[in-house]
Amino acid sequence: MKKKIAVKDIATFLGDSLVMTYGETADLIVDNIADVDHTVVSTLDWVNKSKDNKQQIVESSVAKVVVVDPEIVYSPTLAERGKVLLVVENPRMTIAKIATEFFLEKDVPGIHSSAIVDKGAIIDPSAHIGPGCIVGKAKIGAGTSLKAGVIVYDDVEIGTNCIIQAGVVIGTDGLGCQREADGTLVKFPHLGGVKIGDNVEVGANSQIAKGVFSDTIISNGCKMNGLCFIAHNCELEENVWITGDTMLCGSVHVGKNTTIFSNVIVRDQAHIGEKATVGMGSVVTKNIPSGEIWFGAPAHKK
Repeated sequence: MKKKIAVKDIATFLGDSLVMTYGETADLIVDNIADVDHTVVSTLDWVNKSKDNKQQIVESSVAKVVVVDPEIVYSPTLAERGKVLLVVENPRMTIAKIATEFFLEKDVPGIHSSAIVDKGAIIDPSAHIGPGCIVGKAKIGAGTSLKAGVIVYDDVEIGTNCIIQAGVVIGTDGLGCQREADGTLVKFPHLGGVKIGDNVEVGANSQIAKGVFSDTIISNGCKMNGLCFIAHNCELEENVWITGDTMLCGSVHVGKNTTIFSNVIVRDQAHIGEKATVGMGSVVTKNIPSGEIWFGAPAHKK
């Protein structure tokens, strides 16, 4: 996306995370962030600090401005070409923050004319409720965006600066059942709600069920990709990252800073510790201690 951004404004935004600047930034403008095959002079380029040939990559880049790590040398070649280097500890992280701040289109606050919102809903004026959304007696925090077609049932609280992608359904009943002696199924009632913290993202067409007697909890900073299912009474602590098409069965507890990769199934009432990793396609049938890497079906410690 083409936007004219002053490099000095980027430097101000980076603040103390900007270790050093090489080159002359006065009146210098960048207008895009691009992949390596589409980089031009006005691109804000960057080089991953893990690259073995990163000095060569920087010196061969056609971009005027490059975000680099402290190991890059401001060589005579770079100086002669008038290059500007923005030196940070983690270029990949930095470029993500710059792109989010300067190049993403922000949703316009307000409620779309096609949305249906219960009169009992509490919606911050700075929130965005997109086309086709349905919101019950729920609470939506400041700066939160509900993309098209999101359904939020009663007894759901969503914090500030969350992104709820298209087609997400939050606050549905789970499906816990008991059987009569003759096999007839009796559905267990779900009287709880869903509490979602701040800076959470829920991927497209995901579903989060409300709790049985207490709430399903998604804590601050959690991110999940599309087609995920979070069953009743699950609790995700802070900064849990779940990639696409993953299912957490009822009452699963996931510790903070844990990563669960795609196509994972976690059995009901399982406990996954802090800073753990669950590999792609795993079936988790046992508790996973903090800090461990598990994978497989059934999952086991690596």
